[in-house]
Amino acid sequence: MNPFDAAREQATDAGRANIDLIERFFAEMEKMDFGAVGAMFHEDARYRDEPSHDADATGPAAITAKLNNAIAGLNAFPMCVNTVVADGVRVMSRRAEEWHFPTGEVLALPVMCVHEIRAGKIADWHEFWDMNSFTSQLPASWMEEIMKRAQGAS
Repeated sequence: MNPFDAAREQATDAGRANIDLIERFFAEMEKMDFGAVGAMFHEDARYRDEPSHDADATGPAAITAKLNNAIAGLNAFPMCVNTVVADGVRVMSRRAEEWHFPTGEVLALPVMCVHEIRAGKIADWHEFWDMNSFTSQLPASWMEEIMKRAQGAS
């Protein structure tokens, strides 16, 4: 059974609506449609990668920019969501994501995620993953690309 459907079976009506939102969120992330992803957030929403608090993004525009800076340009960004659990305001998920680089390398990263929902939009997004696992697989050319993008955005 699809992990989103399994979570819906256990959820309240409000929880099911939140699960639907997060399922759409992951679908847009896989398509790398970061404008659509950003539109799912409250104006004061925060996105935090737990390994790097100094790179927090607040608000839809900043979240969209952070995603564009880090991920745009990949050949593909598939995700396999394995577990979804929801309560009234939170949806927690466990997934494996793959970063398919234009140079042919593929980075595989397990991620634990918590989304907090308020009034049908994402208010807080926390990603838990291992920095060493990520950086040990990251092509050097990609870090150079990210640095160029960051300098261009300043």
